[in-house]
Amino acid sequence: MIKTGKFTMIAQAHRYMAGLSIAVLLFCIPCTALAFTATAQVDQTRVTPQDVISLQVIVDGGEADVDTSSITGFQVNPAGTQSSRSYINGTWGHKVIYRYMLIPLKTGVLTIPPITCVRDGESVLTREIKILVSEPSARIDDDKGDFFAQAFLSSDGIVPGQQVVYILKLCTAQQIKGASFDPPRFEGLTAKQLTDWSKDTRTINGRVFMVNETKYLVQADAPGQFTIPPAVFVAQVPIQRTRQRDPFNSVFNDSFIRDSFFDTTPAKPVRVVSNSVNLTVSPLPEYKGDKPFSGLVGQFSISSELDKNTVKTGESATLTVVIKGTGNIMDAALPALNLNTDQFKVYEDTPVQDVQVTEQGFEGHKVFKQALVASVPGKVVIPELCLVFFDTESKTYRTITTTPLTLDVQPGGPVTLVDAASAVNTDAQTQAAVKNEKSEVRLQNRDILDIKEDIASIHSRPCLSMGWFVFLVCLPALGFGAASTVMQFGAREKSLKEQYRKKAWDYLKQARKTSPDDPGFLPGLSSALTYAVLARGGKGGESLTRDEVRQILSCNGRNQETVNKVTQLMDAMDAARFGGKPMDENTARSCLDQVSSLIRTLMLVACVGFSLFMFRSTGLAAQDSAGIIAPKQVYAVKDTAGVFVDAVRAYKRGDYAAAAEQFESIAETRVDNPALFYNTGNAYLKSKDLGRAILWYERARKLAPSDPDLRFNLAYAQSLLKDKKETSFSLADIIYFWQGLISLKWLQYASITLSFCFFIWATVQKSRGRQIFSGVGIFIFLFFAGTTLAAGLEYNRINSNIKAVILAEKAGVRSGTMDNATLLFDLHAGTRVRVLEKKDNYMKIRFAKDKVGWVACKHVEII
Repeated sequence: MIKTGKFTMIAQAHRYMAGLSIAVLLFCIPCTALAFTATAQVDQTRVTPQDVISLQVIVDGGEADVDTSSITGFQVNPAGTQSSRSYINGTWGHKVIYRYMLIPLKTGVLTIPPITCVRDGESVLTREIKILVSEPSARIDDDKGDFFAQAFLSSDGIVPGQQVVYILKLCTAQQIKGASFDPPRFEGLTAKQLTDWSKDTRTINGRVFMVNETKYLVQADAPGQFTIPPAVFVAQVPIQRTRQRDPFNSVFNDSFIRDSFFDTTPAKPVRVVSNSVNLTVSPLPEYKGDKPFSGLVGQFSISSELDKNTVKTGESATLTVVIKGTGNIMDAALPALNLNTDQFKVYEDTPVQDVQVTEQGFEGHKVFKQALVASVPGKVVIPELCLVFFDTESKTYRTITTTPLTLDVQPGGPVTLVDAASAVNTDAQTQAAVKNEKSEVRLQNRDILDIKEDIASIHSRPCLSMGWFVFLVCLPALGFGAASTVMQFGAREKSLKEQYRKKAWDYLKQARKTSPDDPGFLPGLSSALTYAVLARGGKGGESLTRDEVRQILSCNGRNQETVNKVTQLMDAMDAARFGGKPMDENTARSCLDQVSSLIRTLMLVACVGFSLFMFRSTGLAAQDSAGIIAPKQVYAVKDTAGVFVDAVRAYKRGDYAAAAEQFESIAETRVDNPALFYNTGNAYLKSKDLGRAILWYERARKLAPSDPDLRFNLAYAQSLLKDKKETSFSLADIIYFWQGLISLKWLQYASITLSFCFFIWATVQKSRGRQIFSGVGIFIFLFFAGTTLAAGLEYNRINSNIKAVILAEKAGVRSGTMDNATLLFDLHAGTRVRVLEKKDNYMKIRFAKDKVGWVACKHVEII
């Protein structure tokens, strides 16, 4: 019983320990929380239209798609995302906070409806939040508070073509950490920023304010009543701390070293809105003069002069007319020049203007030059030029004229007048008529360069894959390793066959130098033949029986005739050596020749036979390849060539859409050729499809980044883009300046070539017992290492940094992958973006640092 009780107690103890172990394991093993919740919070519920509300959507359980499209009455601006993970009581937690800035668009009780959050097909709603937006209470003594913005015009009333200055000020009585500016929309007006932001200190109502000011020059082209809406500023205002002062914070927040990176003072956003401004544009009064109105509005002057007063018939004199003034000087045109067409031919030059933006308006001058070619001798009076403009100071029309000019035309050689329209194409007459002056070459029109008609465009010129590139770069290294191994084994003890071959040749050479009368002649000759046979069999020893000779030679494929010759020759030499009957000189020489012939046969026949066999096999393989593969390749090239020719013809006759489709069909057959991609881009650009044109230009640039025609056409296409992207410059752009200038293919070819050069050099130096890294070796290795590194970095840049091009005329970028997600911004055709992620039928793209969102895949295509 005692024994049984003991076992019972042990069993109970085991069960207790097992249960305790399971409990400990359940406590220690982390459990993943399956709960998914979302809450919404705001920092304030009573605000004014000038305030900014901070909205936080807290998702407990991981990342989710937050749909804020249901929020109305506010302007919703994303303000970042924060993610954190925690481990509490054996449970892992993942919390993500989505921050937004809400700007009230009206007053009253506004509602933030329940916000939908979707994660892994499951959706939850946040609670509803009400916000009271009311106008701020009236202040006494014209107190504008700590922040306010003012906008006003230098003049409330103008006429079409007249300019006015729009002045915008942001006044702050407290220090701000930063401010963003949303400029007003000058709808129906032409505006150009006049000055950058300037700062000064002013006292307003007894308080010191920091005043930030900028100015715009505004011009109206049509009469009417215009309203310039308010400008909006969002600033970060530091919050005063009431707790104990932090000594480190006081150091980092010192005004001398204050910087956004070191500044740890908390801040809250404040929205400041300026006032709207009304502008009245009155129509110009009715003009009743007899001279034509030039359309100029402002203050202007006009002058004219001739470069010479005396010319001969057939020579030219240059008339220069200069219009100066302040106003819409860009719209100035040359007044009518009333000359007798029977006496002069006039050749016009391109006008040159120099215009600056000032607070008085556009100020500068415009120069017109005309070549006057006289055909009739005599004194000719060039009449005055008349300019009518509207004077903004006197509010009346003014007429100004130039002084009449006199030109003395003397008789010269016979002259044939040429019509001005065709004079451009007659070089000899133009050179005789117009003074030969050097001038700046100006573009009169802009267009893309023509397509490339070389039939080689249908052949692929792709880059090597990373696997092939690494293999070809390492191939010379493998060859160098094999050569080094052979050299190393060569330095060791040679194999038995190699030793016997060497001994056979050495004995044969010694016998040739020995006289037949010498006692060592026949032993040496016999040893040479014996070692030659031993080399074929690889058998050790110094002598052979006749049966061993027959066995070795038969096993190595020698015919019976050769075997008989060897055995008979051995018997003859043994009979002469041991039989006491010496050989005469002729018999000895004949025996030497026979031994030499047999040794060559035994040593070389196998090598020649193997070479002939390999040559025959290679020839048959080549014939098989030529008979099977070549017809298929010729057929494919012929078919592709016909499509290419049809595409070129369609392009030439102006059917650009068909040409683009045919060029693209060739590219879809896995033809990677920059000239083909270039032609496809040209055809799409001519057919007014800017998005696909830039897409194919970018694909061509990946293969041929230095092609001048491609760079010219791509620059022209990019000048047509609607979306302006701020250019950023970093240290990496300086270090990797060559990226995008040299194609990956040429970098790979250069790296492979230098690899072969270096390892061939290394093999030669090692065989000579010299140092590899000396002189030329160091130079070749540095170039090889540099080009290999450049090729690797270029491959990584092309394949890791995925870019895409917007194809749709207008593509909406949203906050999520749902059709009802918030529209963040719009992008237009041809804009290049970076692809961050792809989910369902959407791509997550980045256009700029603060412009990230989701766009439908049908509106974008990867380069």
